Amino acid sequence: MESSYADNPQSLSAITAYLFAQRETVLNSWRTACQGDATLSKGLSLSREEFNNLLPLILDILEARLLGKAPEADPALTAQAHGLHRWQKSFSLIDTMREVAHLTQILYTELKRFQALFPQTDAHLLLDVNQQISQIMQEAMEGSVVKYDDLQRLEATQRSAALQQAVDKMTALSQERITILRTSAHDLQGGLGIINGAAYMLKLEGLSEEQREQYLDMLSRNLASVETMLTNLMDLSRLEAGEEKLQFKTMDVAPFLHEIVQSGQALAAERKLLLRAEGPASLLAETDPVKLQRIIQNLLLNALKYTSTGFISISWALENDARWIVSIQDSGPGLPSALATVFGDLLKPTVEATSVLSVDAAEPVAVLPINVPTIPPSEELRVMGHQANQGEGIGLQIVKRLCELLKASLEIESITGRGTLFRVRLPIRYSAKQTGDDTNGSV
Repeated sequence: MESSYADNPQSLSAITAYLFAQRETVLNSWRTACQGDATLSKGLSLSREEFNNLLPLILDILEARLLGKAPEADPALTAQAHGLHRWQKSFSLIDTMREVAHLTQILYTELKRFQALFPQTDAHLLLDVNQQISQIMQEAMEGSVVKYDDLQRLEATQRSAALQQAVDKMTALSQERITILRTSAHDLQGGLGIINGAAYMLKLEGLSEEQREQYLDMLSRNLASVETMLTNLMDLSRLEAGEEKLQFKTMDVAPFLHEIVQSGQALAAERKLLLRAEGPASLLAETDPVKLQRIIQNLLLNALKYTSTGFISISWALENDARWIVSIQDSGPGLPSALATVFGDLLKPTVEATSVLSVDAAEPVAVLPINVPTIPPSEELRVMGHQANQGEGIGLQIVKRLCELLKASLEIESITGRGTLFRVRLPIRYSAKQTGDDTNGSV
């Protein structure tokens, strides 16, 4: 190879052959130069192949041009592909351009070395090679600029779309809160009206003992209903404000669930419903028992309240090493579709491809009316079963937010006239970050 240089050092092919022979040296010197640049740190962690990326192909294109041949690769597309690679590696446009500038200087240096080795080389020939190097490196920079510009425009569009989605979501949530408050205010007004009416009737003379008992019962039931609604609104407000504290502990949830089911047996018997519990005799899991009780007890109350005849079952099982499942299924009328219109996509219930209630027939509905007491004792299930259907929807939002606190998913399947299934998937254990590092485990 050296003899060819000596025989015709002024040949363009000789310069091309020299640059090719120095290809590895050029790329190694390029990396060394980039590593020595204090403003460039991204490339230090890249492997040789990742760092070089498509630059050897750029050098192939340069060689083809020097020899007057058509390059096998498109220079613009190659440069843009290199720009995409650097973008994906978190390089800024300035970083990428500085890298290309370093490579350009390395090529100029090699050209000077060739001239030192063969001083008789025609200066015009060296100038032409210099211009070709400058041109191909300029195209490499422009390709990167074009790709970065495209990617930044795309990123800006995506950010704009994400912001718009966030605004739309906040608007929908705001509208939904207004709807809930309006409905709650209407229900509270109605409950207070009944209370006032019953209190007025009790003042009348000549009431029979039976009539007096009826008005007292009406007064008591509606006072309890109004109290529950106000409690629910306060609970929801506290949850949305992030004021709920989690108290995690490892416990056997099986007897815990049996106890909740047992607390509903009196109301089930009163309504002539068969209430059953089925699951492993023991299932150890880390959870907040108070939050879990509020979730399960109120879903059970809802099933007891809206199922007129038939069955209600609560079952639980270990799904895998990470999660366990508890399900509440009833043979009631299914969820009223009108409520879905009120609450829209707030809950986004899931209907699996393996839907228990049938894939084709399952009707996901956004909400279910539930009155949720604050950590009610077991006897309160029986009392609450007699309350008016007020504050519908607030309870389920509380259940949903409690599920979110416990990192649990709430899934709903429903078929009109056949029943509804609520499925809650909960973690077996929580990370230290989720449970908190303090001694009482609150977050």
